[in-house]
Amino acid sequence: MKMTEQYPQGLCCHEAGHAVVAFSLGVRVVAVSVFFTEKEGWKGYTKTEGTDHLPWKDQIMLHIAGMAAEEFFNCPEDPRASLHDRGEIASLLDRMGMSEEREARIAEGNARARIILEEHREQALRLVACLVEHGHVNEPEFLRLMSGE
Repeated sequence: MKMTEQYPQGLCCHEAGHAVVAFSLGVRVVAVSVFFTEKEGWKGYTKTEGTDHLPWKDQIMLHIAGMAAEEFFNCPEDPRASLHDRGEIASLLDRMGMSEEREARIAEGNARARIILEEHREQALRLVACLVEHGHVNEPEFLRLMSGE
């Protein structure tokens, strides 16, 4: 990719949603990346540490946060990323014997994520802009963006 090209805004917005919500839950955000592979096309990844302790409602909110950010910031949608996240939620609810409550739990998680995104609107938008320009944010840069510097 040429340095003059931009990374896809919708995917950057999606990953920023995951990162900002994770941060608000006290989860360590190690890196946020958007990249292209010949085999799968555009992909994004938010590397976190410390999500195992989260209550199941917070895990759902964290999975749906990317889609919530796309909606909240009116970014172009990334349906493949949202499908992956919805699959993770379905798997979690299936393991808990709550699969029939999937859509209600997704809606609840989405609403909670939107509240967090509103509280951190400026930081999230700065993260999106940084990802659109560079495609990657490491932990120190992420913490700087979240602190408002």
